[in-house]
Amino acid sequence: MPNIAQLLKDEISRLARKEVRAASAPLQQQIRELKKTNRQQREAIDALQRRVGQLQALASSPTDKILKAPAIAEDRQIRLSGTSIKKHRKRLGLSQGELGQLLNVSTNTIVRWEQNKSKPREAYRAGIAQLRTMGVREVKKLLASAQ
Repeated sequence: MPNIAQLLKDEISRLARKEVRAASAPLQQQIRELKKTNRQQREAIDALQRRVGQLQALASSPTDKILKAPAIAEDRQIRLSGTSIKKHRKRLGLSQGELGQLLNVSTNTIVRWEQNKSKPREAYRAGIAQLRTMGVREVKKLLASAQ
């Protein structure tokens, strides 16, 4: 014959666990959503801090002749090669010296960039990226005002 006290105890325990699960399920779901939101906010803060660092580097760089407005695309790496720098320089009708003057670097630096012997630093990469979006007239005006 089964022990009635043990059966009652088991049944009460089962029902109590079921009620606890039912009561805590919405809270567990809310905790999962809050953790997800927290993670997204941390990622957004990290991205914004990187952006602030980039803008501070631009503000303190000596290339303020051309970099009056931020030119870094958010969270996007600017891909440059020597041939692309040369192509955009030719498209704008600039000599290596004029491009160097706009970016506040020497002509030899431009030569090394175009020959892939060195790579532009981040501040100069932003300036080159900004030049890529400009037209010939804009660049000529900028060059005239720089002289």
